[in-house]
Amino acid sequence: MESYAKFCKPQLTRALISLGLNRTYHRAAGNFLYYNDENGKEIPVLDLLGGYGATLLGHNSPIIREKIKQYLDEEIPIHNQFSIRNPAAMLAERLNELLKEETATRDDFIFCFASTGAESMEIALKSAEFTRNAQLLALEQEIAAATAKIGKEMVLTDEQCEQLQLEKSASIEEIKQALTAFNQTRLNTKPTFLALEHAFHGKMMVTANCTHGVMYRHYLKRLAINTLFLSADNLAEFAEMGEKANDILNSWLWLPQEENGQCILTKKPFRTVTALMIEPIQGEGGVHPLSAEQVRNINRLKQIVGCPVIADEVQAGSGRCGFLVASSDAGIQADYFVLSKALGGGYVKIGVVAIRQENFTPGFDIIQSSTFGEDDFSCRVALDYINLLYAEQRKLLKQVTQLGEEFKTRLHALQGSYPDVIRDIRGKGLIWGIEFHDVIHSDSYILQNIAIQGSLGYVLSGHLLCGSQIRVAPSGSAANVIRVEPSVFLELPQIIRFVEALSNACLAIRYANAGFIVAPMLGRRDQTRPADYRRQEQYLKNDEVVDYKAAFINHLISASGLREVDPSFSLFSDEELELFVENTTFNLATKPFKAARIRSGNGKWVEFTLYPLTVTSKMIKAALANNDLGRLRHEIDLRVTQAVADGHSVVGLGMFTSIITNNGKSIKNNAISVTTGNAFTVGIGIEALQSRLPSQNMATMRLAVVGGAGNIGRVYAEILAPQFQDVVLIGSSNHGSLKKLNNVKFHIYQNIYEQFIVNKQPVVGGLAQRLLNCLSAIPVDALCGKPDVGEAIDHYLTQYYPDQTFIHTSQDMADIENCDVIVCAANASEAFISVEKIKQRAIVCDISVPHNLSDADLQRRPDINMLRGGIVQTPHNDSLDPRVRAYLKEGQIYACMAETILLALAQYKGNFSYGNITTDQVLHIMAIAKKHNFTLSDIKENSSL
Repeated sequence: MESYAKFCKPQLTRALISLGLNRTYHRAAGNFLYYNDENGKEIPVLDLLGGYGATLLGHNSPIIREKIKQYLDEEIPIHNQFSIRNPAAMLAERLNELLKEETATRDDFIFCFASTGAESMEIALKSAEFTRNAQLLALEQEIAAATAKIGKEMVLTDEQCEQLQLEKSASIEEIKQALTAFNQTRLNTKPTFLALEHAFHGKMMVTANCTHGVMYRHYLKRLAINTLFLSADNLAEFAEMGEKANDILNSWLWLPQEENGQCILTKKPFRTVTALMIEPIQGEGGVHPLSAEQVRNINRLKQIVGCPVIADEVQAGSGRCGFLVASSDAGIQADYFVLSKALGGGYVKIGVVAIRQENFTPGFDIIQSSTFGEDDFSCRVALDYINLLYAEQRKLLKQVTQLGEEFKTRLHALQGSYPDVIRDIRGKGLIWGIEFHDVIHSDSYILQNIAIQGSLGYVLSGHLLCGSQIRVAPSGSAANVIRVEPSVFLELPQIIRFVEALSNACLAIRYANAGFIVAPMLGRRDQTRPADYRRQEQYLKNDEVVDYKAAFINHLISASGLREVDPSFSLFSDEELELFVENTTFNLATKPFKAARIRSGNGKWVEFTLYPLTVTSKMIKAALANNDLGRLRHEIDLRVTQAVADGHSVVGLGMFTSIITNNGKSIKNNAISVTTGNAFTVGIGIEALQSRLPSQNMATMRLAVVGGAGNIGRVYAEILAPQFQDVVLIGSSNHGSLKKLNNVKFHIYQNIYEQFIVNKQPVVGGLAQRLLNCLSAIPVDALCGKPDVGEAIDHYLTQYYPDQTFIHTSQDMADIENCDVIVCAANASEAFISVEKIKQRAIVCDISVPHNLSDADLQRRPDINMLRGGIVQTPHNDSLDPRVRAYLKEGQIYACMAETILLALAQYKGNFSYGNITTDQVLHIMAIAKKHNFTLSDIKENSSL
């Protein structure tokens, strides 16, 4: 698997792993594929996918295998190009006979051979354009001859003069030149291909452009291949238009003609439409059989436009629908029939294009060839396959029809039992599609996300494979459709087994039980019937008009949080949930949670919407360590863009998302205010710390700030330092760290000087009072206004009070040993502070992300009074959805969330906690919180990471 991921399909392998479809099959026989499980036991898988229709006879048909052995023993030539190849002629003759019989035509067909269906479709389009080009060359010669015959006099209408850009007095030579240029431009018009909505015609350069699914062709748009996709309504409209449709779809040029002795110009129509492509049953597009009305309109449009119809029978033909070509049964008047897939008998790669002789232009067979087309080996196997289908009076073809009716009956009965789950059953013969309703409104948030990701059919395929050993697949262009293409030798008990397994999945969808769907993909096969997880209590609809809208981007704290997000996941262990989250990172698209409504103290409403990122803190830490942030930043940008589209005025970045985005600075969308919530997080954290010291005098305590030179640590130090006896600022061992710490120290001194000496604010003790006492002998104007006030104060204290400690800067963690309060705000990839260095019964506020102290170490020191910050109380006890509260109680929100809401209430313009925060920002957001009555609710003691 690793080699396949590395050298072949890196993205697809990730997707297969995420869906539980990462099997390595080592054997195939009949209706089964086989793989070895983790214990080496061979496991049979009922294959209802059938090579996307290629194995109508099942895997390794013994009848065909015996023929193949014979051909190998005979050493028949395979690479005998540029010779007369009898097996190709024999296959073509047999196909010609059958096609004439099925389509009730007298004319013969010409056959071109290839290796695949997409290559064969490309050949059909090339042949159609070859013929159209030959017609245009003949028309060009006709026009050139007619133009050369123009005499001395020519009558031009005003319209003709305008189109040819001529004056009425133009000479004959000027008219000829203008006419030649005009007609040549028209003749050089790029051809148009007509295809149907839901069409899939291959993944080659032209056929991909003729495939309706955008994912297959969007990157080819600069090739400017003109394809017009027709819906059923478009098709009907064009058919109703009659000749007007021809005027719209095709073109014309001016043909000089003589009339009543004068030379005039008449409109000569010509065809710009190369071909109309159809699939009698559109497999990849969601299994859509063409309706009788569509068939009538296709045949009508063919006559109106004068273009050939190419029947893409790659999937529906070669017997899969009970006929050589399903178009014949539908009544489609096709000019080209393209066969492949099942035609190879499940063994060889072969494609065939059958062209009606009247549509074949000689010379195409000279320019068209294929190294692996027309080889004796493949042609003989294909002929054996065709003869087997028609043996015993078409026995196998009749069997296809009978099995198809059995599928039809049982699948429609299943739909009758689950009309709320299954939207439609479509198909014919042995190609069926089960279309499921969108689960975007399911009570299961996991199922909602599956809908957003467009992966319901893929997830159900993984469920059936891992849980029931049944192999199906969705249609790539219709992910809510499961496609079934079994072999003609499928047995009734196997059909019943499939329908029963699907019935359980339908019940799980009805019951909003995503856990039941996912369980087999995580190795859990112990469930027999899904439990009901529909939400019995629906939240009352709030009709209050919101005043503001705020968005918030968060992520999973840990995978275990999924149990709250989706109760059906309660059956999984932490390890299984981690595996689920890691596997599903292939697609990180999510649906926003239902908005919470939070009221301000003054009664204003804020609609607060979470836009989650389904990765865990652990996964983000790994990405940070590996500097692998590109994809996560992209996903955050997508959510910001969605928030803008949803009408939000501000977006908050929760937990690690602020770190991923470099404190918001990587966000590319400038149409919305961005905040990390760091300012209010610091402010409410300081309130939480202060609330822990109501009976203790901070003025007698020593404060340490680990990471004191950092963004968060610096602000903590600036606000708290004046209240403590003295302060230790600790930085890293990096070069330049001490200089940064000293700058923080100087700034604290300057703030104290300006606040308490210059502005004469009241002093409550601590460092501020000590500093005032020491500086009392200095005149106020001696330092006021100087840019280096803090540094001057530090120099003064060092000179006159050398035995006293005020603010000490250090790069040694041992200096926390005698500190009563420690604020941890260092930016480190993992915990690094040793609890042995911490004073008995010290108060530690660890607000760093990741934490500077590990939970394991803290368990050895129960005397340490630990807090992680503060939790905010909403003014009216408004709450988040219970599924996303994590550690929160009713009426509580995190400070970073509160800041986002407060900025919306304040109608703040521009970014707020963006990049490095300042003390002024903290004080400003605290004032806004006070105004709107957002208060400290609780102290956060446990890790939220």
